[in-house]
Amino acid sequence: MKRNFYLLLLACVSVFFNSCKQDDPEPLKAQVNAELLAGAKGSSKLWKLTLIMYSEGNDPEAPVNLAACYLDNVYEFTNNDEQSYKATEGGTKCNTADSEIIEAGHWAFTLDGKILIVLPNESSYSNNVLFSVLAYPSEVLELTEIKLKIKMNLVDAVNPSSRTLTFEKI
Repeated sequence: MKRNFYLLLLACVSVFFNSCKQDDPEPLKAQVNAELLAGAKGSSKLWKLTLIMYSEGNDPEAPVNLAACYLDNVYEFTNNDEQSYKATEGGTKCNTADSEIIEAGHWAFTLDGKILIVLPNESSYSNNVLFSVLAYPSEVLELTEIKLKIKMNLVDAVNPSSRTLTFEKI
């Protein structure tokens, strides 16, 4: 009888603890996108700008002709506590006097992962900057392991415009 009581008690305790165990919650979209953009915690990913599309007012988007010195730059996003960002010159510099580091700063996603914010440091290292000039929150149009496509809407009452930037993982 005593043995049955202990078996029953053990079964009840087991059921209790198993019922209290919660399933792992779904990660936030910001966390998922952070790993797509910068890799697992402690890692970083390198990206290359491949295309900028520009639209002004109600005009359709058109490609921006970029010099080769822009197209070989390397954009590094690191998944660390600071969520650091750094852009460096590629093999071709627009100005030979430019620093190897073009700009640096930090990045973050909104919790829903729909907006990417890149905040460059106050001082840029070069005139060949991207996010320092286009310091606007960016709508994430596409983000995969190998492609990043964002859209920046520049709000201006007289002349609103947008830029869509496409990057490929290096």
